[in-house]
Order: sequence, then C-alpha cells, then structure tokens
Amino acid sequence: MKKTKTSIKKYWNWRSKSYLHDKDKSIKTAESWESVLKNLVPGNPGNNAIDIGTGRGQFAVYLARLGFSVTGIDLSENMISQAREHSKKTALAIDFKIQDAEELKFDDNTFDVVVSRNLLWTLPDPNKAVKEWRRVLKPGGTIVISDGFWMNYTWKRIHHLVFNQFKNMFKNDRMISARFFLSYAALQKYLPFYEGICFEDADLLLKAACFKDIKSYDTSCFETNPYLKKKRMNNIEPLFFIAHAKK
Repeated sequence: MKKTKTSIKKYWNWRSKSYLHDKDKSIKTAESWESVLKNLVPGNPGNNAIDIGTGRGQFAVYLARLGFSVTGIDLSENMISQAREHSKKTALAIDFKIQDAEELKFDDNTFDVVVSRNLLWTLPDPNKAVKEWRRVLKPGGTIVISDGFWMNYTWKRIHHLVFNQFKNMFKNDRMISARFFLSYAALQKYLPFYEGICFEDADLLLKAACFKDIKSYDTSCFETNPYLKKKRMNNIEPLFFIAHAKK
C-alpha cells in the first residue's frame, strides 16, 4: 500500500505544474463549478469546509469565496505548493496541508462541509476514505463528491500510445499520456476504480459509510463537458457525476 501511494504521489508531484485550473479550460467551466458549490453548500461565516484531494486548490478557493474557513489537503506536496501560490493570488486565507485522504489527521466532527473532486478513482481503498470523510464531518453536514468514468484503458491502448508518442514526441499532452502510463500501468490492479467510477458506485460507497439523503446533481448546468478532449476511445466522451449527501 505504501509503495502504491508513493508512486501515485510521485506522478502528481510531476503533474502539478501542468495541471490546469478550471479557468484554463474556460471561464464558463469555472463559473459552473462555483455555482454548483454555491447551490449545494451555501456558506455561513464561521463554518468549516475541507477540500480533499485539493490539487491546485480550485474547490478550496470557491469555498473560501462562499465564506467558509477552508482547509485543503493533498498527498502531493507539489500540488499543495501550487495551491498555496494560487490562494495568494486570490488573496484568500486557506490552510493547505499535506495529508492522506484515507487517513485524515483531524478530530471527529470537525467540518460542516466535505468536498472531493476526481479523487476516488485513484484511491487504493475508497471505502476507507469515504468512511474517514464522514468521521470528520459534523452531524447534519454535507458531503459533495464529483468523479467520473474516465475510461483509463491503459493496456488496451498501449499501441496507440506508443505510436502517438513517436509521432508527436514533443507535444506536452503526449508526454503527459506517456508519464501517466508509466506511473499507473503497474498500479491499476490496486485501484478499484482505476477505469473510472459512476454515480451508482459512489452511491454504494456513501451508503456503506452510513450517509443519508444521497442525491445526484444535474450536470446539465455545464454547457460543455469539462473533461471532454478532442479524441476519445470509440468517440465516447467521459461521464462525470456530482453526488451530495448528509451525515
């Protein structure tokens, strides 16, 4: 388990500098995500929120703008460094920490809101993680999880990857694909949702952790899929979901 997480952290440390903010995709995408959080977890002064797997701190910034006292955690120290720089530019006070999403170093019932985006697929023990997230959530608190079915068919597309790597050797997106393959090829058997996760899977995880009022948020508020790339295997775009529930 430790070796698996070390490999995951190593990849995301490398990926941190090229990992895009929502606004880098489009201003509309950023506005849509911020609007979703505003609808699901309207902030109140003094309320605490945690962004688990914060990356470069995008959700943490949205929560801070809503009036929450925000903590953002990530396994990657380089991602945390990028998140701190991002929060400085927005002049928001956010407490970023290097922590493991499956073993949070917080007391029970610490946060009013827990959010996590695009993290479950890369966790070795998502069941343990979601139970841990419930532990730190206050009674009546809200959890918001977003993830998707990313179609990470690493071995099924290796020949395409090698061909494209030589064809476009110096294009950044090809380098990212190659590094992702090298990092995750040996890890996929340890990651239950490596190929992706759907709302029904998340629903089961939330139920197993004893969450209640589990609902799926309508993602049609996004005019375009924020994760759609120009080319996808079999021309199928990735499906993503937003789930929310109560403790």
